[in-house]
Amino acid sequence: MHYVMSLLLHTNPLLIYLIVAVILLLESSGVPVVNNTLLLLTGALASLGHFNIWALATAAIIGSVAGACLAYCIGAYGGRNMLFRLAKRFRIEHQKISMIEHWFRKSGLWMVFLSRMIPYARPFACFPAGMTHTNFVYFFIMALSGSIIWCSALLAVGWHLGRRWILAVHVMQLYTIPALCIIVLLIALYAFVMYAIKRRLQNSLLADKQNNKDKIEQEEHNLIEA
Repeated sequence: MHYVMSLLLHTNPLLIYLIVAVILLLESSGVPVVNNTLLLLTGALASLGHFNIWALATAAIIGSVAGACLAYCIGAYGGRNMLFRLAKRFRIEHQKISMIEHWFRKSGLWMVFLSRMIPYARPFACFPAGMTHTNFVYFFIMALSGSIIWCSALLAVGWHLGRRWILAVHVMQLYTIPALCIIVLLIALYAFVMYAIKRRLQNSLLADKQNNKDKIEQEEHNLIEA
């Protein structure tokens, strides 16, 4: 870590801003690169006067949004065909894929927004947004909003902690995985509850239709007998 800090301190700030943008772009487009430590460290160094915090924030946000847009394009121009190939391989009906796509077009934008602030999950809502051809303007707004919050928050934490920025890294390493597990469980619970409610409503409608049909048939039968 001391070697990395020494390297950063002896590198042209403009090159550092470029590196930050590129790292955020790669991470946001699905390349397994962790940006948390980089943003915290550069934020801390900015508080010591080595970098401009506003230039860092701008570079990070531009890289993050560019990576999200790249992931969207990958999903839009190749992801759907791959999805159908996988569905065919695992014998998943196309109707279910269509239902998921319809749901994502309706509610997926909020997933894009929230995913921009969740470590390890940041790029994974952008691919399905492209696959379902979600409105790009709305997608861009959500990706930009989430990226601004995430990048600004990490840089601000690094700025305020200064030389103690490593504490934030330890906290994130300690709580990120449990937090992700809780989020996944909540999403699964929400999906199960919505499925159960929808199934119950469908069964209730079918029962009402059947009752009405039986009632009509009984009335017709009574008329015939009369």
